[in-house]
Amino acid sequence: MRSRWQYTPTNDHVAVLPAIGESVGTGAVATSIPTSIASAGAVTAIDKSNDPRWEQLLALIAKLPPDKATKLREMLGSDGLVMANSAGIGQVLQALELRRSDGEKSAAEPLMRKVCTLLEPFLINDGAEATTGTIRRKSLVPWWEASMAQSPALREIDQQYQRAVREKLTAEMERLEEEAMAELSRRAGTLAFKNTAQTVIQDVRSIGTVLAGGNALAKALMEIGIDGPPSRPGIALDELIVRRFGKAYEALGAERTFDPVWLGHAVMNHLNKPWEVVTLIHRVTGSTDVKMLEQTELAPLMDRIMDQLVAVATQATNGITDAARRKTAPEIDAANASANLYFDLAEAIAREIKLERTSAWGQAYLTSRKTLSDLIPDKLENFEETILDFLDDWTPEDYGREDHPAYLSAVAAADFLGAMKQRATRHGFGMPFTSLERRLQDTLGRSMKRPRGNEADPWPGQKRRLLKALRLI
Repeated sequence: MRSRWQYTPTNDHVAVLPAIGESVGTGAVATSIPTSIASAGAVTAIDKSNDPRWEQLLALIAKLPPDKATKLREMLGSDGLVMANSAGIGQVLQALELRRSDGEKSAAEPLMRKVCTLLEPFLINDGAEATTGTIRRKSLVPWWEASMAQSPALREIDQQYQRAVREKLTAEMERLEEEAMAELSRRAGTLAFKNTAQTVIQDVRSIGTVLAGGNALAKALMEIGIDGPPSRPGIALDELIVRRFGKAYEALGAERTFDPVWLGHAVMNHLNKPWEVVTLIHRVTGSTDVKMLEQTELAPLMDRIMDQLVAVATQATNGITDAARRKTAPEIDAANASANLYFDLAEAIAREIKLERTSAWGQAYLTSRKTLSDLIPDKLENFEETILDFLDDWTPEDYGREDHPAYLSAVAAADFLGAMKQRATRHGFGMPFTSLERRLQDTLGRSMKRPRGNEADPWPGQKRRLLKALRLI
């Protein structure tokens, strides 16, 4: 069977009908006519008429208010009698059925919509990189349809839920939601799929794990303040979140029906600095020992952080290499941002966890740090040359503008060198900066010395900006 509901990535969890078949529409109004509609009863699809007026009629139906579509559908009477007289009326009946169901959506909230609210902290849209602790939104529809097709119990729960919504039985709705999540969680590990991507199957297993948390997980997410979809730039980790997480983690772990590491994934997905989840690990476990942490339920969070560390290190390495070669402001700024991100992440880990060389986490940390600590000193002269080229060629007429590309590149290079200078001592590559600083001070002193007498300084703004970026003032 095919579900008529499709879950869409919106904050208010609006369910829409899937676009199966041909789209029709005029102006700002458009809809899709499915080739089959489960709730249409005896209505069967008929080949579309070649008369263009049918297309116009379908477009007009798409604009009808749902209550008017219902009345028109009833007025047409017997399906068989009407369809016997026209080759295009099948599409009209389907369009009316579709439009009529639009009105039903506001009155009867689909069970899928309610269940999927628990998944929101983990959902990612197309284009986002999937990692441990995330679920692709596009996997929701195949998961739901397979569950409905293979679980008679779920179909019965769905029917009961619709009745409970119509009769406004709140307690009954909550009971059915809990039953649905339990059934979906139980079924997730055994659902059969044909011609389905492995990533969807992986997501289905993750969905089952999350839904095992049920209302207890929903309550914990709400208390921490992470029950909705993650937004950017994200939230800051504070003492309140740490305290509430610790309490919820213990409560969920005690029930033994849910893997509480997923609560940590939810927090991590919401943070503006995801690597700060190491603070949660430290506070909850009360340990900084790697060997002990590797045996805890929160070890997958550290695995995820270390994967992120290695990925950021690779991005920074490639960015610095590219910027050193191209010597243009956008590339240098990007390299600066990725390098600083790496060092922020590495320092946050080192503050909370005692990484040992013999551990997998320690090896990943030391390898990534050594790669950057070797690369940055090797590329310093490239960024120095970008500044010197600007100084050597400078004239008030050609280079005096604040938006001149050569000036912007020189400032970006100065920003990069200044930022790396601040990181150098802590990460073991400080020695080359001593001679670099002397050379730049000498060059800037000659090129930017004050004019004689009362002559106006032609570039005081540029001078101050470069000196400030290099941390020389």
